[in-house]
Amino acid sequence: MNTNPTETEIKYIRDSLCKFNEDIVGKDGHTPINIVEYDDNGNIIAGIIGGTYWGWMYIDILWVDEAHRKKGIGTRLLHEAEKEALKRGCHHVHVDSMSWQAPEFYKKHGYEVIGILPDIPEGNHKYLLIKDLQKK
Repeated sequence: MNTNPTETEIKYIRDSLCKFNEDIVGKDGHTPINIVEYDDNGNIIAGIIGGTYWGWMYIDILWVDEAHRKKGIGTRLLHEAEKEALKRGCHHVHVDSMSWQAPEFYKKHGYEVIGILPDIPEGNHKYLLIKDLQKK
Protein backbone atom coordinates (compact mmCIF):
# COMPACT_ATOMS: atom_id res chain seq x y z
CA MET A 1 0.00 0.00 0.00
CA ASN A 2 1.26 3.48 -0.92
CA THR A 3 -0.11 6.43 1.06
CA ASN A 4 1.69 8.96 -1.13
CA PRO A 5 0.89 8.07 -4.76
CA THR A 6 2.42 9.92 -7.70
CA GLU A 7 0.37 12.18 -9.98
CA THR A 8 0.60 9.45 -12.63
CA GLU A 9 -0.90 6.91 -10.24
CA ILE A 10 -3.68 9.31 -9.22
CA LYS A 11 -4.45 10.01 -12.90
CA TYR A 12 -4.59 6.26 -13.59
CA ILE A 13 -7.15 5.77 -10.81
CA ARG A 14 -9.28 8.72 -12.02
CA ASP A 15 -9.13 7.56 -15.63
CA SER A 16 -10.04 4.01 -14.59
CA LEU A 17 -13.14 5.19 -12.73
CA CYS A 18 -14.14 7.43 -15.67
CA LYS A 19 -13.83 4.44 -18.04
CA PHE A 20 -15.95 2.31 -15.70
CA ASN A 21 -18.63 5.04 -15.56
CA GLU A 22 -18.59 5.54 -19.35
CA ASP A 23 -19.05 1.83 -19.93
CA ILE A 24 -22.27 1.97 -17.88
CA VAL A 25 -23.85 5.38 -18.63
CA GLY A 26 -21.77 6.92 -21.43
CA LYS A 27 -19.53 9.97 -21.47
CA ASP A 28 -20.46 12.68 -19.00
CA GLY A 29 -19.99 15.47 -21.55
CA HIS A 30 -18.32 17.64 -18.92
CA THR A 31 -18.04 21.24 -20.08
CA PRO A 32 -16.75 24.03 -17.80
CA ILE A 33 -18.83 27.07 -16.90
CA ASN A 34 -16.49 29.79 -15.64
CA ILE A 35 -17.53 33.44 -15.42
CA VAL A 36 -15.46 36.31 -14.02
CA GLU A 37 -16.63 39.81 -12.98
CA TYR A 38 -14.26 42.81 -13.03
CA ASP A 39 -14.37 46.29 -11.53
CA ASP A 40 -13.86 49.45 -13.59
CA ASN A 41 -10.07 49.07 -13.25
CA GLY A 42 -10.02 45.51 -14.57
CA ASN A 43 -9.51 43.87 -11.18
CA ILE A 44 -11.28 40.57 -10.51
CA ILE A 45 -14.05 41.12 -7.96
CA ALA A 46 -16.13 37.95 -8.37
CA GLY A 47 -16.43 34.68 -10.20
CA ILE A 48 -18.25 31.42 -10.57
CA ILE A 49 -16.44 28.19 -11.42
CA GLY A 50 -18.27 25.01 -12.28
CA GLY A 51 -19.46 22.96 -15.17
CA THR A 52 -22.13 20.78 -16.69
CA TYR A 53 -22.35 17.01 -17.05
CA TRP A 54 -25.09 14.37 -17.48
CA GLY A 55 -27.79 17.06 -17.56
CA TRP A 56 -26.64 18.74 -14.35
CA MET A 57 -24.73 21.91 -13.61
CA TYR A 58 -22.47 21.97 -10.58
CA ILE A 59 -21.05 24.99 -8.84
CA ASP A 60 -17.57 24.42 -7.49
CA ILE A 61 -16.94 28.03 -6.39
CA LEU A 62 -19.00 31.21 -6.33
CA TRP A 63 -16.97 34.03 -4.80
CA VAL A 64 -17.53 37.77 -4.48
CA ASP A 65 -14.87 40.08 -3.02
CA GLU A 66 -15.98 41.29 0.40
CA ALA A 67 -16.01 44.96 -0.68
CA HIS A 68 -18.46 44.12 -3.49
CA ARG A 69 -20.94 41.89 -1.65
CA LYS A 70 -24.62 42.75 -1.25
CA LYS A 71 -24.66 44.51 -4.64
CA GLY A 72 -26.30 41.75 -6.70
CA ILE A 73 -23.08 40.50 -8.29
CA GLY A 74 -23.41 36.96 -6.92
CA THR A 75 -27.02 36.82 -8.06
CA ARG A 76 -26.04 38.00 -11.53
CA LEU A 77 -23.28 35.39 -11.80
CA LEU A 78 -25.59 32.63 -10.56
CA HIS A 79 -28.36 33.55 -13.01
CA GLU A 80 -25.93 33.78 -15.92
CA ALA A 81 -24.50 30.32 -15.13
CA GLU A 82 -28.01 28.84 -14.76
CA LYS A 83 -29.04 30.39 -18.07
CA GLU A 84 -26.04 28.79 -19.78
CA ALA A 85 -26.82 25.45 -18.09
CA LEU A 86 -30.35 25.57 -19.50
CA LYS A 87 -28.96 26.24 -22.99
CA ARG A 88 -26.86 23.09 -22.54
CA GLY A 89 -29.96 21.07 -21.66
CA CYS A 90 -29.39 20.84 -17.92
CA HIS A 91 -32.37 20.14 -15.69
CA HIS A 92 -30.78 20.61 -12.23
CA VAL A 93 -27.90 22.31 -10.40
CA HIS A 94 -26.02 21.09 -7.34
CA VAL A 95 -23.70 22.93 -4.98
CA ASP A 96 -22.34 22.51 -1.50
CA SER A 97 -21.88 25.38 0.92
CA MET A 98 -20.43 25.58 4.40
CA SER A 99 -22.59 27.07 7.15
CA TRP A 100 -20.43 30.21 7.30
CA GLN A 101 -20.55 30.67 3.53
CA ALA A 102 -23.79 31.04 1.58
CA PRO A 103 -26.49 28.40 2.17
CA GLU A 104 -29.07 31.16 2.74
CA PHE A 105 -28.05 32.85 -0.52
CA TYR A 106 -28.73 29.65 -2.45
CA LYS A 107 -32.03 29.01 -0.63
CA LYS A 108 -33.13 32.55 -1.57
CA HIS A 109 -32.54 31.59 -5.21
CA GLY A 110 -34.66 28.43 -5.12
CA TYR A 111 -32.11 25.87 -3.97
CA GLU A 112 -33.24 23.16 -1.55
CA VAL A 113 -31.10 21.50 1.10
CA ILE A 114 -31.02 17.76 0.46
CA GLY A 115 -28.24 16.85 2.87
CA ILE A 116 -26.21 18.15 5.79
CA LEU A 117 -22.83 16.94 7.02
CA PRO A 118 -22.59 17.95 10.69
CA ASP A 119 -19.45 19.08 12.53
CA ILE A 120 -17.31 19.79 9.48
CA PRO A 121 -15.41 21.45 11.05
CA GLU A 122 -16.73 20.98 14.57
CA GLY A 123 -19.70 23.22 15.33
CA ASN A 124 -20.33 23.93 11.62
CA HIS A 125 -22.14 22.15 8.79
CA LYS A 126 -21.72 21.45 5.10
CA TYR A 127 -24.95 21.74 3.10
CA LEU A 128 -25.69 19.96 -0.17
CA LEU A 129 -28.24 21.95 -2.17
CA ILE A 130 -29.98 21.37 -5.48
CA LYS A 131 -32.22 23.41 -7.76
CA ASP A 132 -34.65 22.17 -10.40
CA LEU A 133 -33.99 24.45 -13.38
CA GLN A 134 -37.22 23.40 -15.08
CA LYS A 135 -39.40 24.37 -12.12
CA LYS A 136 -40.91 27.81 -12.43
